[in-house]
Amino acid sequence: MRLPVIALVLVASVACSNKLGGDLTINGEPFAPASCRNGVVYGFSGVEVRGKRGDKLRLAQTATGEVQVIVFAPGATVGSSIGTCGTITVDTQRSTINDVKNVRGKATLACETDGLTLAGTVTFENCH
Repeated sequence: MRLPVIALVLVASVACSNKLGGDLTINGEPFAPASCRNGVVYGFSGVEVRGKRGDKLRLAQTATGEVQVIVFAPGATVGSSIGTCGTITVDTQRSTINDVKNVRGKATLACETDGLTLAGTVTFENCH
């Protein structure tokens, strides 16, 4: 009886883990995505992607399909708005975690402002 329960928990945890990819760079350095959250948790349509170094990108979807980018340095509680500089698609998935629907999509960025450059794509799936 314990084996089916363990197998079910294992399948559920694998099925709901974030899937991240892309070739995004920040100031020429690769951005290594580590986790993501649905933007609705923070009050916007889009996604927040956390990098392995602790930096975060909030990628907010506008009504036109453009992406408003906010960058958070590692440990920062206030981000810097980069502006609208790319496109994003965000699709709602069927699965829900803690009453938050998972989302998946792709953002393509070409941002340059105040000594900060973001270029490339980031893909995301199972962000809740």
